[in-house]
Amino acid sequence: MESGIARAATLTPTSGQERFEFLDVLRGFALFGIVTANMISYSLYLYLPESAKVSMNTYPMDRVFDFLELVLIEGKFYTIFSVLFGVGFSILLTRAQAKELVFHRFFLRRLFVLYLIGAAHAILFWHNDILQYYALCGALLLPFVRVGNRTILAFAALALVIPAAITLAGAIPAEFFTSPRDFLFHRFGFTSDTRVDDIAGGSFAQIVRLNLGNWFGQLDYVITSGWIFKIFGCFLLGFYLGRNEIHANLQSYRPIIKRLAVFGLAAGLPLNVIYAFAFSSESWLHTLSDTVSILPLSVGYASLFCLIWISPSGPKLLHHFAPVGRMALTNYVGQSVICTLIFYGTGLGLGGKMGPTLYLPIGFAVYLFQVIASRVWLNRFQFGPLEWLWRMLTYGIWIPLRKPAI
Repeated sequence: MESGIARAATLTPTSGQERFEFLDVLRGFALFGIVTANMISYSLYLYLPESAKVSMNTYPMDRVFDFLELVLIEGKFYTIFSVLFGVGFSILLTRAQAKELVFHRFFLRRLFVLYLIGAAHAILFWHNDILQYYALCGALLLPFVRVGNRTILAFAALALVIPAAITLAGAIPAEFFTSPRDFLFHRFGFTSDTRVDDIAGGSFAQIVRLNLGNWFGQLDYVITSGWIFKIFGCFLLGFYLGRNEIHANLQSYRPIIKRLAVFGLAAGLPLNVIYAFAFSSESWLHTLSDTVSILPLSVGYASLFCLIWISPSGPKLLHHFAPVGRMALTNYVGQSVICTLIFYGTGLGLGGKMGPTLYLPIGFAVYLFQVIASRVWLNRFQFGPLEWLWRMLTYGIWIPLRKPAI
């Protein structure tokens, strides 16, 4: 009998024929929201003191765009992206079960490679990487492979409300895990007050040192805010949707999807206005609005996208998102590479010099570039560069990158 590893290796990479194009479209759409939300960090505007923001000529419009970003974007597209990870898990699991293959070892190898890619991304480019936490939360899906739908939904709901319970109860004090960051900052001579100048004018070596210190700060935030539980809750929701093959039968679920779209938008938009007003405070209102506002609007967006997709002209309207979604890993990391070259000292050094009135159009331009570049790349190659590397290291076999000649 073959070993588990050998048997798992026969689970071959997904071909173009086996893909669900709508999932690629929705994933590509989510990446648009992700780059938009991340621009406040890429541009270093997030770290500027209020006095520096007020001194900008664009400050009145910056406040408007910042508020709109909180209402319409912040948190919603990471939620969709996380749910799609759970759907992808279910598809991999179904394929493995159909071929009677060992799945756990294969999936853990896949997550380990993803973690390494995320760690490299965080240290070399942008410390707010999410891939490492996807890898960790992904491993926690394995115990749920054989449990029922109700159990999955119950644990998903629990995971999604735990962050509010942690915050309101003060169960994990903020900056509980930041001692390594503070030590490294002291060792390298960095301070919070000089962070913008250090990043916008720093060399690559300085950026790496800063990222290494900030990596521990990001770890602290993910744990003490309970954000890691949100990720896992979204994974479980995606697993539930995937194992019930909702993505493969959208037309059959059209009435339910329509109700979800109406509810998500009608409830989500006003709740997110409250969330935006309370965002800068540390009040109980901010905590509760964060818990109850983001998921409904995310559901509204995704459901609306489903309805457009299953309309007669839907695939033609939305197909431009598909190549970006097929190269989601490459494009997610690529957004950091491009934006750090624009705003960090390793490139143009424009960080800290503009607000959302100017940096949001830059984010839109970055995404438009990825739409074009992804289509051009996939005309010649089977996978995105990082997708190809991920598969190679996971399967342990040579996988041709170029499309086979017809």
